[in-house]
Amino acid sequence: MLRNVAGVPLEPTTEDVLKSRAAEMGIGKSDLIQIEWLETNAYLPVQMIDEESETDASA
Repeated sequence: MLRNVAGVPLEPTTEDVLKSRAAEMGIGKSDLIQIEWLETNAYLPVQMIDEESETDASA
């Protein structure tokens, strides 16, 4: 788990984008960084699709 992400130095432009996106999502900037990192590095669970499920050709 990521800790102390609030102290990560970021470029001002990146900082502004993170704050804006976090506000839109209703979460804190630290939480957003953790979620983004976990998704990017594939640490969040992947939804499994069984053989019989329909995917509308988007599998």
